Amino acid sequence: MSRCLHTNPDRIYEDLRSLCPGAALTLDGGRYATPLVLSSVSGSQQQPAVIRGPDAVIDGGRSYDDYRDNANRLSAVQEANGRFPGIYYLADDAAVVLRNCQWVVIEDLTFEGCWPTAIYLDNCQHITLRRLHIRGSTIAIGAAGAYTRHLLIEGCDWIQDLQSHGEADLAAIRKAGMVDAALDPEDCRLWRKTDWGQVHGNIEDTASRVNVEKDERGFDGDFFRAWTIAGYVVLRDNAILDAFNGIHFFNDASDSTVEDFCRNIVIENNWFVRIRDNAVEAEDYAWNWTVSGNRFVDCYMPFSLEMRRSGYFYIYGNLGWNQHRPGPDDDDRNFGQLFKFPKKHEAVGPHYVFNNSWMLRGPISKRYRFRQLHHLNNAIGYYGATGLSTPEDSVPFGAGWQSVPKEGQDEASLEGKHFTRLWQELDIRFDGDLIDHKYFPNLLREAGYAIGVDAHPGPVPFHSPVLGQPEGLKLTTKVPAIAFLMQLPDGRTQAVGCADYTVGAWQGEDPFTVDRPMFYEYWLYAAPCGKGEAAES
Repeated sequence: MSRCLHTNPDRIYEDLRSLCPGAALTLDGGRYATPLVLSSVSGSQQQPAVIRGPDAVIDGGRSYDDYRDNANRLSAVQEANGRFPGIYYLADDAAVVLRNCQWVVIEDLTFEGCWPTAIYLDNCQHITLRRLHIRGSTIAIGAAGAYTRHLLIEGCDWIQDLQSHGEADLAAIRKAGMVDAALDPEDCRLWRKTDWGQVHGNIEDTASRVNVEKDERGFDGDFFRAWTIAGYVVLRDNAILDAFNGIHFFNDASDSTVEDFCRNIVIENNWFVRIRDNAVEAEDYAWNWTVSGNRFVDCYMPFSLEMRRSGYFYIYGNLGWNQHRPGPDDDDRNFGQLFKFPKKHEAVGPHYVFNNSWMLRGPISKRYRFRQLHHLNNAIGYYGATGLSTPEDSVPFGAGWQSVPKEGQDEASLEGKHFTRLWQELDIRFDGDLIDHKYFPNLLREAGYAIGVDAHPGPVPFHSPVLGQPEGLKLTTKVPAIAFLMQLPDGRTQAVGCADYTVGAWQGEDPFTVDRPMFYEYWLYAAPCGKGEAAES
């Protein structure tokens, strides 16, 4: 039998120190001062240590306006030291810290005013974070440590910028499975009133330095940020609204060990709403990722895959609407693209992007290259004038798609102007897609893009392009897709396609899906602890 304990703001520190396997500690209603630190708490699968508090608030005691100047000054210090101007190095200054913990469940808690970080995990295993409601914070959840693995983050919500429609859209998502399309994003501070450079500008990208008086560096964070962790991370059923970034992994391990990190990641059934920079971002090196069933609503860049080496990515069944331009009218970071790729890239396995449905206002990819990219059976429409876009602005492979090498140049030298045309050399394939752009596929083929013979021109028969309504991206007419064999990390293959297989993220009335990775199917879940049992005083 588990021990069910209650605590209050006066006893919380003493009770945390006595937390043991099989104990479920409920935080009674009230506001709890921070930091709350768990060190070397080790439960087990059958007897996890549990912390919950449906009526409790973890109170960091700071508003964004309180923290803004400090974040700008500390970013300027980093810049003066020759580092990128941000406050990422302060991520362990968190409201709740877990160090060297195993089999801990934290659920049903609210976090307010926890700048810079709400939760920080350091060398932890088998941690569950469930139904956490985080308001504010530069980083909602940070994870570090070479031995950090098996993290389950589900049913959480984070609204970073509170001067927004985040709460209204979150309520609509949880109640009806859609955003409130009638809300005007013009009222949202981070999305519409803040220059991209005020949050993330630097000498290399924007030729600017930190402006302590005007910048907004406190927003330069993520819902989940991981620094060179082993992997085995599942993020599902979360809602991330009015934030700068969504989910962000780094891997800067040594060359001899780099493939031991950032492996086995599942990102599924999450909502990303008004993400000012990148919704899903993998940097440096990453392996065996599944990104499926997510909804992207007005995200500047849904995917940033600037990796030096990677393989075995499976991106499918996602829905997206990119209708509204971000930033003030004079902000040049206002168009975005579906995929951001690196200048140089090595692949150790394929990257599949298949059966997704999008309404876009910008390119699929503006420039550079990505080896072993297989883009198949996607349905892509364009907002056009409704999204303040033109066919020239939204050419699938970038504005320089017609450029040709001058004497002495090779094709690769032009990849800063458009997505690469070296598809055979790099094992890139676009086929079976239905794309409603007047240059697709014929004019792009004539320009040197080897688009497959089964690609379809538009229009795309979506039920409705209304922002953030998933069922609107069902097709009114079946458009056939091409079957293919998908390579798995262990050398096996999985057949994709069946009778009546169609393009897009919906198959008739049902969401498209394939078999999930084995580590997900065999995930070890912590046993329920303490619910329905009598509590000790």
